[in-house]
Amino acid sequence: MLNKINIKYLLIFSMSLMLIQIFIGTGVREFIDEQSKIYGRLDKDLWLSNPSFNFYFHRSFSILIFLVNGFLFIISKKFNMSMKYINAVMILILLEIIIGAIMYYFAFPIMTQPIHLMVAILIFVIQFYWYLKIN
Repeated sequence: MLNKINIKYLLIFSMSLMLIQIFIGTGVREFIDEQSKIYGRLDKDLWLSNPSFNFYFHRSFSILIFLVNGFLFIISKKFNMSMKYINAVMILILLEIIIGAIMYYFAFPIMTQPIHLMVAILIFVIQFYWYLKIN
């Protein structure tokens, strides 16, 4: 049976997943930097022509993050908790996925990489603040 204490642990798990995702994302960024040196700044569409394992892991790991936070959303609703934090997290996760897809399919439009990182950090900050509020 789930209760409010278990929600805290699930939130800690979700925050841990976000930290892993941010860490792996920096590895993807390093890979992209190397590819930009090889192919040049004008051939952005070639940067992911031969992606590393980190790229696929980062992309697929976002599904797990979405599912865990979706579960948090359902539980929060069930316990009539304040929904503002989990709503913000879910919206930002969807935004992150969209920005990631834009970077992949549209050859890294200007400012998408820093925005992608900033939104990821904002997700973690909201999760952490929510955790403090629950305590």
